[in-house]
Amino acid sequence: MIHYKISTTAFPHRHFISFEARIPTNGKSMLNLQLPAWRPGRYELGNFSKNIRAWQSFNANNEKIYFEKLNKDLWQVHCAGLTEVIIRYEYYAAELNAGSSFLDEDLLYINPVNCFFYNADKADENYELHFELKQEVEIACGLKKKSAYVLVADNFDQLADCPLIASASMLHLKYTVNSVVYHLHIQGEVKLDEARLLREFEAFTKTQIAMYGDIPCGEYHFLFHFLPYFVRHGVEHHNSTVIAMGPAADFQNDALFKDLLGISCHELFHTWNIKNIRPIEMMPYDFTKENYSRLGYVCEGVTTYYGDFLLWRSGAFNDIEWCDVLSESIQTYLDNPGRFNHSVADSSFDTWLDGYGAGIPWRKISIYNEGLLIAFICDIQIRQLSNGKFSLDDVMKNLYEKFGKKNIGYTAQEYLQLINEAAGADLSSLFSNIVYGKEDYMPYITQCMNALGMEITETPSAKWNEAYLGLYVDENVTRAAVQSVMPGSPADQATLWVGDDIVAINGIAPYKNFQHLMRMFENEVEISFMRKGKLKTTTLKYDNSVWALKYRVTVNENAPAECAALRNKWKTGIKA
Repeated sequence: MIHYKISTTAFPHRHFISFEARIPTNGKSMLNLQLPAWRPGRYELGNFSKNIRAWQSFNANNEKIYFEKLNKDLWQVHCAGLTEVIIRYEYYAAELNAGSSFLDEDLLYINPVNCFFYNADKADENYELHFELKQEVEIACGLKKKSAYVLVADNFDQLADCPLIASASMLHLKYTVNSVVYHLHIQGEVKLDEARLLREFEAFTKTQIAMYGDIPCGEYHFLFHFLPYFVRHGVEHHNSTVIAMGPAADFQNDALFKDLLGISCHELFHTWNIKNIRPIEMMPYDFTKENYSRLGYVCEGVTTYYGDFLLWRSGAFNDIEWCDVLSESIQTYLDNPGRFNHSVADSSFDTWLDGYGAGIPWRKISIYNEGLLIAFICDIQIRQLSNGKFSLDDVMKNLYEKFGKKNIGYTAQEYLQLINEAAGADLSSLFSNIVYGKEDYMPYITQCMNALGMEITETPSAKWNEAYLGLYVDENVTRAAVQSVMPGSPADQATLWVGDDIVAINGIAPYKNFQHLMRMFENEVEISFMRKGKLKTTTLKYDNSVWALKYRVTVNENAPAECAALRNKWKTGIKA
């Protein structure tokens, strides 16, 4: 067993958490101690070792022993003749989001994958964590408790997947579904309708249990950080999730409350899809390097689809709100020229390359958004081809039964095979076209919408410069910063590009009135802009061509009755 002591320093405002670990050598003369390079739930390197200082190793007599750092996050301790070594270090915990660690006078929040070491040659050792804190607190965590301030883990995988909050001001709520207790640990100043919160959470939990049959954990913990500034972030774990949201003062707003439901439903769905049902490339996780997979459209895309869809099924979303979800997803897809250049499968692979930022212009698409649309297409096509006998629900349940419960990773071909079995048809060409290829999604989406008695309407974007110039800008007081440009648009033809700062239109500075200025002049204008410190000018010519549309999904009340019947079965989960 590895014994860890975690303590807060005398100056918690400095954000350093102190760690001491006693690690058995198992008779080895060298002990290789590994810190993870990334955290599951975000498929990019985190390089957490950059937050460590004062790392030192000792023997049982508290005498320093020799160590060397072999790479950015692997330490080797020379321990011939010793039964255990002691390591001490400090971790800088100054970032507060759903995947980080944080310490101040009021809060200790640890995501263990950030800051705990494991024996690289024996990662299955038990852990016992002793907390020495400056005040009496409650510790909220998915790990087993030996006592109020002692937690235990069966191995590093379990430890890495169980974040914790230690606080004296945490609110604790709970509800039960099928004998499993779901805990809500609420940290931060926030006013919530607790009865509604519990009612809605219980409802979407029941829809997920109804879909899968059971949940692969004995209890579940929602760990909430409600913060005074804008943030939307959630990270999934085996039997818990951390969700950071704000501004906390705005939660009387119904839209923000439903954002909270959406993130929470999404993260709970991950308990099955990625924490239990996992691509073969990530079974088990390799914490030392990239874990490449092209299945992000399943891991994240299917989860994004069900995260909102099951709120519609549970009654938290009405028909209009669910149509709004589909509208926004279609809008995001069509507004991104990256769809012409990178498939969703390749974009999944490349999360490790350029993280979660926009990347270079027009290069890639989102495994979350495009994955949602693919899940929607698959769900409706399965329902149609099977005459209503099966749906994507059945595919996910089969993944759980055949792979998740058996602790076996699945391949892309095995996922497609389950899709084909449910549909009773071969959908390989569909996957070749829109998963591995770059074919337009809209014909497939439109066909599904027609079958459901729904339709997509198109109107020019409300922002004139987007609609008729293909130019997206962020306006400040004296200039308009170019955010993106549509390929072939008047803005593109005028050589305007991402990062340019427009400072004048026909010699007039745009004082937060960029659109109005552009519309004052007919046919063409002279644009003055700054690019890399140089003042440039260009002529922008435009006509009435529309370059940006606003897309809206609605229910067609005049559609045939069989369309309404299919839509109702889709919503409720009823089979033929």
